[in-house]
Amino acid sequence: MKKFNSNKNKKAFALKTKGAAALILAAVLALVFTGCPNNAGGSGSGSATPPAPPEIVYEFVDIQGATITGVDPDYTLPGTGAHWKGVFIKDRKVKLSTYMLGKTEVTYKLWKEVYDEAVKPEHGYVFANAGQKGSDGTGSEDEPVTTINWRDCIVWCNAYTQIKLGSDEQCVYRKSKTDSTVLKNATDTAACDAAYADMSKKGFRLPTEAEWEYAARWQGSDKTNAVQYGDVWLTKLNSASGAKADWNDADETKAVAWYSGNSGGKTHPVGKKRANALGLHDMSGNVWEWCFDRYKDAPASNDSAYEQGGIVTDPQGAASGSSRVRRGGSWGYNAYDCTGGKRDYFSPGIRNGNLGFRLACRP
Repeated sequence: MKKFNSNKNKKAFALKTKGAAALILAAVLALVFTGCPNNAGGSGSGSATPPAPPEIVYEFVDIQGATITGVDPDYTLPGTGAHWKGVFIKDRKVKLSTYMLGKTEVTYKLWKEVYDEAVKPEHGYVFANAGQKGSDGTGSEDEPVTTINWRDCIVWCNAYTQIKLGSDEQCVYRKSKTDSTVLKNATDTAACDAAYADMSKKGFRLPTEAEWEYAARWQGSDKTNAVQYGDVWLTKLNSASGAKADWNDADETKAVAWYSGNSGGKTHPVGKKRANALGLHDMSGNVWEWCFDRYKDAPASNDSAYEQGGIVTDPQGAASGSSRVRRGGSWGYNAYDCTGGKRDYFSPGIRNGNLGFRLACRP
């Protein structure tokens, strides 16, 4: 694990790195966000530099690209609907480029540091919701941020990118494929709902649903409670991320997830449950996590837009519709809602204490 410290001079839009290449430095990368100004660049007065404030660390895990060949489950799922079968359905071939995914959900602490800087008039970012600590606002700053909608999340991702780099050049979310205007206003519902994700950029973003599910279920060559999907083994659809048995096994589910059976009716600090095979925490439970994709019951409904030679590369969900994907279950939901195959959705304007997000980016 490596870390880098951002430029803390807020006159230069705070906390920027030397360039986009500094976004990702290693397979597991610690991104350090420090929210206080200092005398970066020097004043020439000889005055003492204020002590550095505590650092906020957000770590990424590097996930190598792969081609996943879908299979039909030959074991019992919690229900019979298509929404229990995930996105890697029978005979679907999905190619994912290498990407990075946050080791934990975004905490309130990190959200607030970025938010407070981004909403300053000179920076021009506008949010629909300020977010809160955990499920009801009384939790610790190390709990997931909640009560933020999908639009808030994509605008915040752009803000964090610009804060880190001192420029919006690498921001992912744009007005359209032909209009590269960076989205900065979460209350502009029409612009946000039509957002174009420029995946050539290296800025922070929401994961696609396929990226999210692959990371939640990946087991490499470990066959424990897993099924082979082409070259890789993925956790069974009826199990929480990282669990060694299906959702009926309360001990295994509790080992990896905060859900209604063990949460005490609230969120908990991130990273306290056992990680999955990739080292990711809370992929099941604690809070539902927004993905970028539009939702359709048929996950392959828009495959023609991404398909080459029978393989769908980096799909981004349905071509139309207003609802956006959420995955993973939460502290207030049942064990079966935390399974790796359970697909769900919300309107992009919904916010509540069960709903948060984690970051993705390109290397």
